[in-house]
Amino acid sequence: MKIQFLKRERINDQLAEIYDYPLTIVEAPMGYGKTTAVRNFLEMKKIKPIWITFQPENGSADYKWDKVCEEIGKWDQNTGQTLKQLGFPVDVPQMDQVLSVLSKMNTDDSLFMVLDDYHLTAYEPLDRLIELIVTERIEDFHLIIITRSSGNLNRTELVAKGFCRMMTQEILKFTEAEVRDYCTMMMETISEKDLQKINEYAGGWITLTYMLLLGLEKGIPVGMNMTIDELISLTLFDAYDESTQAFLIKLSIMDSFTAEQAQFITGDAHTADTLKKIRNENSFIYFDEVNHSYQIHFVLLDFLRSKQNLIATEKQDLYCRLGEWYLDKMNFTKAYACFYRGGEIKRILEHLNNPENIRNELAEFEGSGEMFEKAPIALLRQYPIAYLQSILIALIRGNEQTAIGCRRQLDQLERFYNHQDGIEQTYRNRVLAEINIIKKFTVFNHIEESTAANELILSLLNGEQSYILLRENEFTFGSPHLTYNYFREPGLYQKTAQLIIEKFPVYPQYTNGCGTGSEYLARAEYSLETGNWDEAERNSQKAIYKARTKDQYSIIICANFVLIRLMILQGKITAALNRLGELEKEIQEVRNPIFNTTMDICKGYIYANLKQTEKIPYWLQIGDMNTADLFYQGIAFNYLVYGKAVTASRNYIKLEILAESFVEYFTIYHNQLGFIHNGIFNAIAKYYLYGVEAGIVALNKILSEAHLDGIFMPFVENAPDLIEMLREICNRQPKDAFIHKLLSISEVYMQSLENGELPQICLTQREQEVLRLTAEGLKREEIAKRLYIAPATVKTHLQNVYKKLDVKGKNAAIRTAVKNGLLFAERSSQ
Repeated sequence: MKIQFLKRERINDQLAEIYDYPLTIVEAPMGYGKTTAVRNFLEMKKIKPIWITFQPENGSADYKWDKVCEEIGKWDQNTGQTLKQLGFPVDVPQMDQVLSVLSKMNTDDSLFMVLDDYHLTAYEPLDRLIELIVTERIEDFHLIIITRSSGNLNRTELVAKGFCRMMTQEILKFTEAEVRDYCTMMMETISEKDLQKINEYAGGWITLTYMLLLGLEKGIPVGMNMTIDELISLTLFDAYDESTQAFLIKLSIMDSFTAEQAQFITGDAHTADTLKKIRNENSFIYFDEVNHSYQIHFVLLDFLRSKQNLIATEKQDLYCRLGEWYLDKMNFTKAYACFYRGGEIKRILEHLNNPENIRNELAEFEGSGEMFEKAPIALLRQYPIAYLQSILIALIRGNEQTAIGCRRQLDQLERFYNHQDGIEQTYRNRVLAEINIIKKFTVFNHIEESTAANELILSLLNGEQSYILLRENEFTFGSPHLTYNYFREPGLYQKTAQLIIEKFPVYPQYTNGCGTGSEYLARAEYSLETGNWDEAERNSQKAIYKARTKDQYSIIICANFVLIRLMILQGKITAALNRLGELEKEIQEVRNPIFNTTMDICKGYIYANLKQTEKIPYWLQIGDMNTADLFYQGIAFNYLVYGKAVTASRNYIKLEILAESFVEYFTIYHNQLGFIHNGIFNAIAKYYLYGVEAGIVALNKILSEAHLDGIFMPFVENAPDLIEMLREICNRQPKDAFIHKLLSISEVYMQSLENGELPQICLTQREQEVLRLTAEGLKREEIAKRLYIAPATVKTHLQNVYKKLDVKGKNAAIRTAVKNGLLFAERSSQ
């Protein structure tokens, strides 16, 4: 039966509305022609979309993201590369970065992105990202999701707010007239009786309609009682000879494939001709012109996979051949997943054990967790570099309980390599060194314990560099303050800083430079917090110069953070903000999601100090954080900034409650500077809610802890809210030198804020009009007509608003403007 497609004007009319919505969801069970309908419509309109088909696999988020970036790169190479470098966005600031990149895609026409078989992703952060993209209403950017189920997407709210158009099974199923037209097109001689039976039996399900027609062609009456699998077998599968049947079953180990790939896997020299023949005879196998690959419809694919027992002896070999195919194409994560299915764990471990293949993400492939958990310990010991990579990932992703288990594994591996005979000494030393390097993560922020093995590591490596800990690794774990990470107990700040100065310079010696400049940074941070301004400035500059020799951007951020805070104290506010802006530009070029988050935390801290709440990143204004990302959002430094943002917004009831809840986060790593800041939040809240005496009681408690280390800066930067209490405490304790010095610095800080040329955020009338109409949901061209200006002028006004508010998109601009009184909430519909 010749393959033909019915032109369905009714469905095309429905799909024509995709231009009016940022998101269209085409949702129906398998076999209702969803993909065909969308593909035919786009071809009819001569639209070349970014088409991404998800596969039924449990690959990592990074793997799925790489697939998305690869397809976007075919349209706009620079955007695809930028998004891939940023990595999958797991938190709000990273999602904002992705949103900003997508908004700047290089295209003159409307851009359509199709996410086919979206139900196979089952990944909540991707749902969240889609919702963010859709509600942003990126100009001329339209998403089409083809799915059996919209899962966790909040489609009800998206539809209610006008962001989304739904096309459901009821719309997609063939009407009686369409079934009649389709059947007569495919089989001119069909009888009226059979037409009526097909309509009754298939109920508008086009896949079943097609199979019933195939059955009729082969003499099988409509309405004969049989399952879908039986129909497929009788109408499709049994018609092929045994070799073609085996060929199809072999192909079913893949979700999609090229002719070249299929030939490599099956070993059939006539693969290309066979595929063309099957494709011409069977609408369940089609060629994807966008991705230049063949795909088997899930109806047939499920049937073929149920027959894989017929090739049971070959199945594992086929997966291994597929693994070799992906390995040759440098797609390591897919190769490992195939090798795992093929039972070739040893092949994976061999590859991962090669130092040239070490990348953190490579140890996270489909089935990786299960593989490392179930692999015999004797096998893992043969490939210690691979084994250690999996342990490191578990440590970074896990909690204190995970660390205990990982330490046990590391101790066992160390004992084995210390006592096992027959191991070449240089290799033994290498493995023992890497074990001790990974052990550091089990005692994170315990400096003396984590640095105890430094000399041993250097001795074992004998001048070589670590395979696992690399120069590119993030050194401060997202925190803009290095000593904040390690200062754990009152009275030990100086000792902590000194230990960093003495012990940390060893790290770059065996990590090819990771952590370069940390000793000067520790001096700078300690000097700033304790009031030695000259030393703070001098050592910050040294840290920056030294860090640049090894591209240590986390050190560069932290050192600049010291200088910016110091410049504000000195009244050089404009210069401080200029430095902040230049730093952000530099870090954005690096395209590292953790560094971008660190920059948001820096900005939030600085703008909170300046009481410019409208310029604090919105996620930090409202505390939109995921505790699972604590390790990469500054070791709870993000909560510290959230507290400062709430202080700046003068919501003292909220601040009091948050001060109680923040204790939990600062306790995880015993961040003493976090506890000091939190004590200040509590004192400020008590002062404004219950009066001076209540505030002084709370403030005295935290002052006594800070006094042990001579820490001034957290109090100084909160001087506008603490000054009255500090003056009163100073009057009551006239001989307390610490309090006198603190009050003196605080007075200077207050004067600097008053004298500094602090730029005030002010939107012009036209900018407010454009932003208000944007908030009402109008598109750029609609705003232009309303205001009698060019669409390009509307875009320019919006870009100016984004720059003034220091945001990356429409929604952030609207929220920030409303929250800070620059746009009246009642004039906005969103």
